[in-house]
Amino acid sequence: MQVSILLVRALVSAVERAGGSGDQFLARARLDPEQVALGQARLGVDDYKRALEAALEVSRDPALGLHLGERASSAMYHVVAHLVEHARTLGEGIDMILRYSSLLAAGFEPCLVQQGEHVAVRLSYLVGDSDPVRFTAEFAMTGLMRMLRQFMGERVRPTRVCFAYAAPSHAHEYRRVFDGLERFGQPATELVFPRAWLSQPQLHTNPALHTLLQTHADRELAQLERGGSIVERVQRVLALSDPRILPTMQDVARDLDISARTLARKLQLEGTSFVELVETRRGSAAKCLLEARRLTIQEVADAMGFADAPAFHKAFRRWTGLTPKQYVASVYR
Repeated sequence: MQVSILLVRALVSAVERAGGSGDQFLARARLDPEQVALGQARLGVDDYKRALEAALEVSRDPALGLHLGERASSAMYHVVAHLVEHARTLGEGIDMILRYSSLLAAGFEPCLVQQGEHVAVRLSYLVGDSDPVRFTAEFAMTGLMRMLRQFMGERVRPTRVCFAYAAPSHAHEYRRVFDGLERFGQPATELVFPRAWLSQPQLHTNPALHTLLQTHADRELAQLERGGSIVERVQRVLALSDPRILPTMQDVARDLDISARTLARKLQLEGTSFVELVETRRGSAAKCLLEARRLTIQEVADAMGFADAPAFHKAFRRWTGLTPKQYVASVYR
């Protein structure tokens, strides 16, 4: 899972706008300014989480994600924002986000979920009370609201704006941004609105420019999918899969257009194995569910596909060196 350096540049701007030092933020995040200056650079998820935590600390603004999303320029969202700006309908705009969001953050792609007469743009990975989760949810959901207003008008009121964590201390800022439609402690972080809105046209579009932008985005997406280490490419495939039924090595090799034997050899050269990557993915999914604080250990075991809690305990200790109860205590102490 990797994140575009454009989001780090946005963090520098947000920190400085809040009165903090951009240089101090980069130093605290252990980021090289020269790397940040490279438009094509990308960060691993751990480096990005560290950057988010540094931005919140240096800015001293707990609502930094909301404030960044409110003031974000199109450039912060890579080519995706421009594709949405010139989409013919809201549905097409959302399709552009679903198709090309990996250019901004690979492994964190949203999905569109049908809910009867409504649909939800869901960010299923944004669960839990950690600062990085809250920041990313605030930034992403504020951006989605701005997109909705672009098509439906400034006074638009979606059905609800859901966050899969408890109300933070700055919940009053959510009320201001989301007009009281925000709901905390929900099963998923998502923006819900009537399905009929998907056909809402946009008056000021440039079809020729949209075609050019999409050609450019397709080229970059192809380069991204070809690039990166074999470990990163496997991690991207696993990150998009249900942790209960992860694909086999043969399935992943087929997705990467190589043989399973070649995949195993390349992973060995990078110091790991497919089994280790699967274990890491399952461990990460389990930790996210435990961090949500809404599920019991038995419910997490069920969600992970274990027959019983003792089997889950044994696997979780293997993944993390801790029992589920010890892990929860370490997160919320």
